[in-house]
Order: sequence, then C-alpha cells, then structure tokens
Amino acid sequence: MTKKLTYQELELQIEELKAQSADLQSQLEIAKESATQSRETARLLQTLVDTIPSPLFYKNINGVYEQCNAAFAETIFGIDKDKIMNKSLFDLGEYIPHELAKIYHAKDLILLKNPGKQVYETSVKCADGSIRIFSFYKASVLAENGKILGVVGVMLDVTELKNQKHELKETNRRLETYSMTDPLTSLYNRRKFNAVFPDCLRVAKRSKRLLNFAIIDIDNFKKYNDNYGHVAGDDALVTIAGLLQSKLLRADDYIFRLGGEEFGLLFYADDEIMASQLVSDIRLAVQELAIPHKANDNNRYVTISLGLVTIKRSDNSMLELYKMADDLLYKVKRSGKNQILARIV
Repeated sequence: MTKKLTYQELELQIEELKAQSADLQSQLEIAKESATQSRETARLLQTLVDTIPSPLFYKNINGVYEQCNAAFAETIFGIDKDKIMNKSLFDLGEYIPHELAKIYHAKDLILLKNPGKQVYETSVKCADGSIRIFSFYKASVLAENGKILGVVGVMLDVTELKNQKHELKETNRRLETYSMTDPLTSLYNRRKFNAVFPDCLRVAKRSKRLLNFAIIDIDNFKKYNDNYGHVAGDDALVTIAGLLQSKLLRADDYIFRLGGEEFGLLFYADDEIMASQLVSDIRLAVQELAIPHKANDNNRYVTISLGLVTIKRSDNSMLELYKMADDLLYKVKRSGKNQILARIV
C-alpha cells in the first residue's frame, strides 16, 4: 500500500524538483553559451583565415578539402569556396588538369603516409590566367594518438620576390660588366686586364700553351686630336677597337683598352711565328683603314706601333712581362713608329 506523503514531505519534494530544474536550466544556459561561444570562435577563426591574403587549405586523409580560405578559392580556382568543400582535386577537373592533380596528390601522399613537413616551390596557373610562382609550406595534421588526419598547406606568392632577385642579379651583372668595360670602346678596361692576365699565365703554364702579350699604341695620337678634334679622336679609337676585336677569334683571347690611345692584347698561338703573323696583320689592317692623319710623320694615315712578348718558358710575373712589352714599344716609338718589336721569353 502506497504511503501517503505528508504536506511537509510533499513540499520538500517540490522544492527539490525546483532545485533540480533550476540546476538543469543553469546547465542548459551554460551549454547554450558554450555553443554560442564555439560558433563565435569558429566564425572568428574563419574570418581570420579569410582575411589572410595567402591561400590556405586543409585536406583530410582521403585528399578531400575540408577547409580553405577565400584567397585559395578565388586566386587558384576562381570560384566560391563552398564549391571546393568536400571535393578532391580530381573532382575539380574543370579547374585543375588531371595531370597536375596527380602531381599535387603525389606530394600530399608523402605527408599522409609519413608525418612531417614539406617546403617546395612551383609555378601555378591562377584563375585569372597568370602564371605565378608559389612557395608551398605543408604539414601533416595529427590526432592526439598520433594518427594522421590530413594535410594543411599555406601558399606564399613569391613571384615579385623572384622577379626582384632576377632584376637585382641582372643589375649586378651589368654593374660588374660596366666596372670591367671601357665606356667608349666597349673593350675590357685595365681593371679587367689586371684580373685576367695572372689567370692566363697560370693556364698557359699548366697547359703548356703559348701565351702572347702585346701593347699597341696609336702613333702621334695627340697630334691627331690637335688637328681633327677629340670627337674625331674618339671615333678613331672606336674604329680601331672594332678592328682589334675582329682579329681575335678565340674565346679565350682578350683585347683591352689600357688607357688613352693604348691597347693590350692577350692571345694564344700555336707557335711564335703565328703570333708574329697575327700582330703583323693587325698593324697592316689599321693602316688599311685609311683614317687620314696629316700629322703622322711619314704616313698620311693613322698607324700603330706594337711591343710583343711571347711567353714560352718563363716564370716572369705579370708586371715584369708588362714592362718588357712596354720597353719594346718604347724602342719602336723612338725608331720610327708603325713597326713591331718582339721578344720571346
């Protein structure tokens, strides 16, 4: 037989039920607040991710996109990100060629089988048709138990950086060229000569090649400038420089403007006879340019004088060899000009 509750007992139970109800209501409010906070946090994170200008994405272990930001969807695919969610690269063939999808998937598989990080650089055809260079930074995503869940990736557009590096490299190359080049004749200058000559001596000694060094001086060039003007003098220098360049045909032969009307030649020859023949041809070719020079002593055209040193079995330094050639040239200038004086060392 059911025991009848007294009024006080009934009142106590009602109070307990009210307390339980209030507790449940409180827990419900907390749960609602927590859910609201979770949604707000999720929206905050999504807003944050979408604000980042670099493409971001997350793929699960099956290669299916579960998350990406607006930059990824718009820049790479040119579509709303909702059309990317829950699809793999192979489901997006309208935007990504199958062959490229295979390549990207192969990269992902490495991280899906062996947890770690990946950094690589590649060209990507973007939604606007432009080809951009991206650095990919990817990593495996792991659960607390170490199980691989998927792959997260960030793409940094480094196109401008690459272009700037290329421009900087090209600028440095041009500056290096300018620093080693005579601005008037475009020949190498004395600075380049000082750098190249020791190298040529080492190559000649090691390979037993016959290296030759000649100093060329335009005869009575000051008188030429006095009579025809410096503009005409510059034109004559440029013309002779072009002729000298045309005579040196080997890739490892050099022609320099050493200063003023003085040029230097560094060239290899099979023997001393061929070396002598080359400089003789150069001397005659300059005279045959027929550049008028009424103040050139016994010749009415521009002529040159040369001092030639053929380096056969010598351990002389660059400075010693230079002085030998310069002394030979000086003797030529004193003995009538338009000649060659040679020496074998």
